[in-house]
Amino acid sequence: MTGRILVAGGSEECRQDLRSALELGGYLVAEADTVAETVQMASEQQDVVVMDSSIDGISAHHLCRTIRTKTSVGIIVIGDRTGTCAIDALNAGADEYVASPFIVPELVARVRALLRRVARPDREEIVLQDRTIDMRSRKVRGNDGRVSHLTPKEFLVLRCLLNPVNKPNTHHHLAQTVWQRDARGEVEYMRVVVKQLRRKLEPDPENPRYILTERAIGYRFHAPSRVG
Repeated sequence: MTGRILVAGGSEECRQDLRSALELGGYLVAEADTVAETVQMASEQQDVVVMDSSIDGISAHHLCRTIRTKTSVGIIVIGDRTGTCAIDALNAGADEYVASPFIVPELVARVRALLRRVARPDREEIVLQDRTIDMRSRKVRGNDGRVSHLTPKEFLVLRCLLNPVNKPNTHHHLAQTVWQRDARGEVEYMRVVVKQLRRKLEPDPENPRYILTERAIGYRFHAPSRVG
């Protein structure tokens, strides 16, 4: 599997280690060590960005929000095991959070999995009552002209919920399909991703009409009329 990977922030030694491992896996790798470089290069046809939790004193979640206004590139954040950094990063649009210290082969495997899981959709367009989801570009367009980008993880969860509509998807099924891991460690991440999806798809995210919670089971995409 080929792919273009941007390694951003962190020490030069860490970037070099990651670059060597990723290039050994056959990926095209670029580096960025400033905020400006990271935002610019992330928007230039990269497939995955692996970034440090802070670059030039700017936290990863601020960078994620900026990048998400420009592209739906996959984002993996590397940070410590304390505080709310992981939740902040995921809320801001990161697809994965890897706690440091990490094992390089494991991180490379996560990059590979993220690339592999983002496949072309079965349907190009989903038409809802007040907005349209372009599954090819992963953009949500509202009647007011506003456009939101779906992150790779949001896209995968949505695609899973749409196949089929009006039937529950269990936590276990979502975890295996999207995260390729057991559900027990991913339920909180699921909630974060579903919350972000609701903000982009629902007229009233606090009272969702499309992505419904099935108590003690998982989630269901409710189509009150035909989903085009």
